[in-house]
This record gives sequence, structure tokens and C-alpha cells, in this order.
Amino acid sequence: MFGLLSRRMVTSAATAPCRCTMMSPTIAPQSQHLLPSHDPASFTPPQITVRHATKKAGGSTSNGRDSAGRRLGIKVWHGTPAKAGGIIVRQRGKKFLKGENTGMGNDHTVFAKVAGVVQLERSAKNRRRIIVNVVPEMLREHSAVQ
Repeated sequence: MFGLLSRRMVTSAATAPCRCTMMSPTIAPQSQHLLPSHDPASFTPPQITVRHATKKAGGSTSNGRDSAGRRLGIKVWHGTPAKAGGIIVRQRGKKFLKGENTGMGNDHTVFAKVAGVVQLERSAKNRRRIIVNVVPEMLREHSAVQ
């Protein structure tokens, strides 16, 4: 009844039967409405859904670590009053050397032994080094009176 180029598909009773037909070019014109349109102007491409990432891809890295700064440098400048026991310079190595009324800690921190005014002067031996002195307040007041 259907011929070699036809097939019949029947679904459940709830849905109506569906007929898919492959027709040869010699089929009658009244059946042409069953063929899909092959007109290039009416062609619409299939819809493509692209799914984007919601999280950034987290690869591994061997870098990305850093430590906090050590807060080195001059804490009390030349001509500024320093308290007894107060830190004048924090450093690595011995760029700043201890002078009069100053001491040097195990980590090369220069500190004041007495209260007074800080004096910075270059070393006569090595011009790269700076000697840190503290002039006591009593001596400053005494020299100012005279």
C-alpha cells in the first residue's frame, strides 16, 4: 500500500499517528507540501547554546607568595630629639655605625643610650658608612646658656 519509498510510524493512542514520507521526484504535486523546504533563502541555522564558566579556572602556580616589608630605615632623623632607649635606625648589615651615646643591637639596630638630639655624620675611614651620635640634652642646654 505504501510502496518502497514510504514508511509509517504509529505512536500511542494518546497522540495522532504521524507519517514521514520520503518521496521521489515523480510524486504528484498535491503531496509536495510534506517535503521540507530546501530553499537557501529560508534556511535558518540551528540554535546553539554556549555555556560560560561561572568560576575562573584556577590553575596551580609556583609563585604568588610574598612576605610583609620589614620596616627598615631611619626612624629618628638628624637634628630630631630621641628618647633614651629609642630606636634611631633599623637596618640589615652595618651601613649606620654606633657613635657617642648610642648602642647597636644583635640585628644591627642603632638605639639611643641617653635622651638627646640625633647627629648623623659620615665616617672618615669609609665614606659609605654613617656614624650615629646622640648629643645629650644637658650638654645642649649648657652650651646654649654660654
